[in-house]
Amino acid sequence: MKKVLIIGAGAQGNVICGVLAGADDIEAIMLADIDPRRAAEIARYVGSEKIKTGRVNAADKADVLKCIQADRCDMVVNATLMTFNRPIMEAALAAGIHYLDMASNEFFTRKDGRQFLVEQLEYADDFEKAGLTANILAGGDAGLVNIMAREAADELDEVDSIAIKDYGVVECDTPVAMWSFQTYLEDCAEEAVYWEDGQYHTAPVFSGAEEYYFPAPLNRTGTVYYHSHEEPVTIPGFLGKPVRKVDFKMGDPDSATWRFLIQGLKLMDETPQDINGCRISPKDVFCRQLPQTLTPEKCIDLLEQNRLKSQAVLAVDVKGRKNGQNRHYKMWTDSPDVARACALIPGANDVSWITSVPASVLSLMILRGELKRTGVFPCEVLGKEERAIFFKRIKEWEIIIRRQLFSDIN
Repeated sequence: MKKVLIIGAGAQGNVICGVLAGADDIEAIMLADIDPRRAAEIARYVGSEKIKTGRVNAADKADVLKCIQADRCDMVVNATLMTFNRPIMEAALAAGIHYLDMASNEFFTRKDGRQFLVEQLEYADDFEKAGLTANILAGGDAGLVNIMAREAADELDEVDSIAIKDYGVVECDTPVAMWSFQTYLEDCAEEAVYWEDGQYHTAPVFSGAEEYYFPAPLNRTGTVYYHSHEEPVTIPGFLGKPVRKVDFKMGDPDSATWRFLIQGLKLMDETPQDINGCRISPKDVFCRQLPQTLTPEKCIDLLEQNRLKSQAVLAVDVKGRKNGQNRHYKMWTDSPDVARACALIPGANDVSWITSVPASVLSLMILRGELKRTGVFPCEVLGKEERAIFFKRIKEWEIIIRRQLFSDIN
């Protein structure tokens, strides 16, 4: 029987609590957050006696370590903001337990004269020496899409390109956020990294516009743009074979509005401005007005009033050759919409579902010894047997991976 610490009582923590609480081999879950009221709300709606709640300052390694040791946890799942990756990883190392997260805060970091793709990899030697597992970037994107890409790449002799797309449609009569709105807009405002011909490149914000068809459950064409994300950073180094190009694009029906606000009005500018004798940046004002991520109570309330609809799809296109023949694998997610997700785990939404079910499954695989590797690694390293277990388990939570194969006529 295992004990797990989940740090972060947001949309992701809600789903992870629900999935782990349903596992027979999980004895206890500590859900901790800087705001214990949010944690208590999630515990109340998930409704499992396995869940205890508490307060933790994720920025304070000593506080995280104290929380781990108090409950004698076997693993910590980082479901809070990626700015806290370092203190949480360091606390996991100090306690001698496994670790999982879903995002990076910094690309191309440097330590001791060495360059690392993302900041979590700075701890690779330490986790390896300790015989511990740190599965990083283990959500939907990054995470699930990386595993999908590896699944197709392993069937090819040569990989030309891996193109990842994320698109979601939200309909509501009041502003709502399915996950951290500020994080999304910060990524929109940064130049995007992509990989091509053996080098990393950057693309201007809102460049690379592409009309892309997302099959059912969306069944619509949407515009996606280059977007700052981890997949093009890690996949070239961890795929297991060369790839000529890797990129990530994202969009939603309101992308033109975000582009106007960010590029036109420069509302994500961090330069302080003098306003009536006060120094404040446009970003500070803008982000202060953004809606907070939906709480379980608010999500349930909107659904009961039939005021909220939401559906997200992640897609991966992998092109290359097998036995000299061109092949194109198109894969996408068929997963619950917000209403179905909330019915399965109260308070869940479609975005937290596609992000946190994969994280939950991978956490359980680590605890059960089904991920047979130590050190720090992203999801594209998973082998065939590990992927088979993963795909089977996410399907049990109604995430189905659809696939089409296009090839030359012989």
